[in-house]
Amino acid sequence: MPYLNQNNQRITELDGLRGMAIFATVIYHYTNNLINADASNYHLLLKSLTQFFYTCLDMFFILSGFLLGGILLRYKNSPNYFKAFYARRFFRIVPLYLFLLVSVLIICLFNIGRGTTWWFNPEIPYWAYFTFAQNIFMGIKNTLGNHWLIPTWSLGVEEQFYLIVSVLIFFTSRKYLVFILLLGMICSPVFRYYYVTSGSTAEAYPLSFSAFLHCRLDSLFGGILLAVIHQNAKAFNWVKQHHQILYLLVVIHIGITFLFSIGKWHIQIYWVYSWFGFIYMLILLLVLAHPNNVFARLSRIPFFVNLGLYSYSIYLFHELILGLFFFLIPKKLPQINSLLDLTMVVFCTVLTYFFARFVYLNFEKKFMAMGHSIKY
Repeated sequence: MPYLNQNNQRITELDGLRGMAIFATVIYHYTNNLINADASNYHLLLKSLTQFFYTCLDMFFILSGFLLGGILLRYKNSPNYFKAFYARRFFRIVPLYLFLLVSVLIICLFNIGRGTTWWFNPEIPYWAYFTFAQNIFMGIKNTLGNHWLIPTWSLGVEEQFYLIVSVLIFFTSRKYLVFILLLGMICSPVFRYYYVTSGSTAEAYPLSFSAFLHCRLDSLFGGILLAVIHQNAKAFNWVKQHHQILYLLVVIHIGITFLFSIGKWHIQIYWVYSWFGFIYMLILLLVLAHPNNVFARLSRIPFFVNLGLYSYSIYLFHELILGLFFFLIPKKLPQINSLLDLTMVVFCTVLTYFFARFVYLNFEKKFMAMGHSIKY
């Protein structure tokens, strides 16, 4: 789906931001998750430096809130407001997602991964994935479920978000909308704090307490708030005039984050998403407001722009490709313990990229065109 500015021109940089986010996500899953506690000091340092890369999903949430919130605000008075929104979301998300679910079902019918955490988890019924309710089961049952499908928890959050965002924007004036957005952003870490301190969620699965929609509103609502700012000339001009202050804030936060990563300072798990969400919001504002800062230049690198275009396919299938080839060739759980393991990971990385590129060009674009045939 194209990202449009106030002059209805595509903002290529937002594809680049999405590309950087998916790049960091794959690094986290393909390196951090595969390095065990007995690894060398070098590998443990790599594990430490990438330990917060999973928060790049919050950049996806922020971009989703910004993009969809901006579209809904722009077309609030359209006669096809709800029809066009949900039709486009359906064709963008559902066809490829159904292909993933069927693929995993076929893999499991061949007993690939049986007896491991990649197999079906009875606490998350398979029908839950078809109704985008898996994230709710993950939170309630405190389990990540079928490992092939772990990444899909965020799709559950997104789909539930779609159900409320169109109604929220349609029936709320901008004045009260800003208040609701700020309230949701404040309450979200409070909800996470409750789940951690109440003992209802084990520390071993930090994703569980953050898989609920109400625990991710700081990023989703933050994205909508940025869309409100972007469409308000006075507010956005202020951002442009003070972009250097925003840049300084980002640099300071990144520096502190480095101290968190190497263990010099500690950040509570329930604040992590708000901390990084704030950083990503500032980066998005900088990219929108000033074309020459380092983040804007990085987001225009063709490699990241292309990754952004293919990011949905990469996100859905990168774990499946990794697990499938590890179970078929070295016949073990994915883990980096040898040169062969490292070679496998590199191979899966390259294969995922070209698979996602093929899927985007031959399938995703066609379904997106179907969705965009329905006009606001």
